[in-house]
Amino acid sequence: MTLVLYEAPLSSNAQKVRFLLAELDVAYESREVAMFGVGTRAPEYLAINPFGLLPTLIDNDFVLQESNTILRYLSETKGGEELYPRSPKLRAGVDRMLDVLGCTFRPRLAPLERRRFANFPNGVRDVEDERKIEANVRLALDGVEAILAPDVLGGYATGPFSIADCAWAPTLRRVVEMGMDLGEFPKLLGWAERLLERPAWVRSRGPELELRAFADPH
Repeated sequence: MTLVLYEAPLSSNAQKVRFLLAELDVAYESREVAMFGVGTRAPEYLAINPFGLLPTLIDNDFVLQESNTILRYLSETKGGEELYPRSPKLRAGVDRMLDVLGCTFRPRLAPLERRRFANFPNGVRDVEDERKIEANVRLALDGVEAILAPDVLGGYATGPFSIADCAWAPTLRRVVEMGMDLGEFPKLLGWAERLLERPAWVRSRGPELELRAFADPH
């Protein structure tokens, strides 16, 4: 086997890559790395990923970091060309969804994840602070709802299934698991439901995060 994925079961960035590999039915070897403790990564891992982050893909002697770059590479080299279209406008739509996820949505969601899930460190909670963070997440959800494809109710983020959907699936799963009311976002809700029922996602998704019991300290 020439394809190796260094990952962790709960890592959302690793989950998106596993999802694509399952969609493409590509065999690979999984090598687990502790999800936390970036500053204590073994020298052997830092030799292939100097940032110490997850995941890292090795294809024969080619080493690649950064999950969205890995998605692009796999789609181009492992038979998934239709998942990352060559048309500049169609490709730009996919890239926009990848950028919105990494640059806008994930940064807003991450503080809420740290407060809601017991698996994450730094989970000290302040109710008023959490309400502000959740309001910020909902503003981001408004934006996602606005840019989703008009026909997403029958399809996916940009219309046909793409690597953008692979990238978003772990984050949408966490939004759903946190119990956020998505009723005011019909396109996003339908997209999430359809995406999280996809057979390749079900096979590759990994374990759930443990949700903290919400208790108002005041």
